[in-house]
Parts: sequence; C-alpha cells; structure tokens
Amino acid sequence: MKNTLTKVLTIVAIVLVGLIAVSAITLALVKSNFNQVIDMSKVEGITVYTDSKDNYYSEDTNKEVFEQLKKLYNKGTEESVISALFQGAYSKRAKAEVITSTVSVDTLKNPASGTYVLKFSLKDTQQLKVNGEVVEDSSKYGSDKSIYYNTVYVNIEDNTALTKIRCYIISETSINYSYTQVDFVAHHSELFDYISDLDFPG
Repeated sequence: MKNTLTKVLTIVAIVLVGLIAVSAITLALVKSNFNQVIDMSKVEGITVYTDSKDNYYSEDTNKEVFEQLKKLYNKGTEESVISALFQGAYSKRAKAEVITSTVSVDTLKNPASGTYVLKFSLKDTQQLKVNGEVVEDSSKYGSDKSIYYNTVYVNIEDNTALTKIRCYIISETSINYSYTQVDFVAHHSELFDYISDLDFPG
C-alpha cells in the first residue's frame, strides 16, 4: 500500500512539474503588445529629431531606414508575458494612461541632449483609442467629442527594461500644440542605438 501511494505521489509530482515547465515555456514564447496610438501600417513618414538636427524618412526618401525604424519601434512595444510579469507590466502602474496637458510642437522638436523624438506622420486621420476605448475631449462642442489626429511625437530613450514612454497627440485642429498625451510601457534601447548610428543630416 505504501509503495503504491509513493508511486502515485511521484506521478502526480512529475505531472505538476511538467505542467509548470510547459506553462513557463509558453509564457516565455507568447508576446504581449503594449503598443498604443500608432498603427505602423498607417505611417507614411518618420522624422527623427536630435537636440540639434533632424532627418525625414519615408518609402520614397529612404525605404530601408524607414522600415527599420518602424520595425524597431514595434519591437520595443512587445515583451514576453513572463518577462513582462517580472517587470510589473501587468500591474496597475503599467496600464496606459491618458494625460491632458499642453506642450508646444517646437518643444518636441528640440529634445534634451542624449534623447531623441520621433514624429510619425499618418496617411489618414485616426480616432484616438487607448486600452481599446475611444478617448473624448470634454471641452469640444457638439455630440462627437472624439479626438482625431494625424501626427504623433514620441520620446525615445535608452531604456532596456519596460519603462513608461509618452506619445504626444497632434490633432487636426491644433497642429502647433499637443493637448493630449498617452503614456504606456516600452523598451526602446535597440531603436535608440539604431538612431545613434544614423548620419545627421542623412
């Protein structure tokens, strides 16, 4: 009887260890996407700003760099589920946030030394959605208080771990100021390094 119980417990233990191993591998392989605001299929041009110079990239001006910037931006908004869990990216702290503030476009075009700003020019006007929900501007008149935009500025820093970054939404009606910003987690060290190796101007 004792030997039978021992065998059963051993089998149960092996099964549990196997399930844990499979779960860990699955969580390591499955990616979470924290991207908010920018749909790369809608981007027609990207301007890279340093503290003193800038470059513009598109399908026509430099397709190779244009595609690589989009690829690395997207890559920086993805993380394996298990890594994201260890970095607290499923906590309330990591949830995307909408912030109402006023920032001039001129300020965005002059990032601090050691950082970059990307300007994403979109093909079509987009309706702002964050966490899957339409964001409204209560100060707007009329029944449709949605925020529509065709330009987004993003701060790019040398962050290897998931860190809150900020998108500045430039609406159709105000091209000189950002009144709405969105914070969400990303890690853009690879994109940062790629930009650092680019020629300016070029």
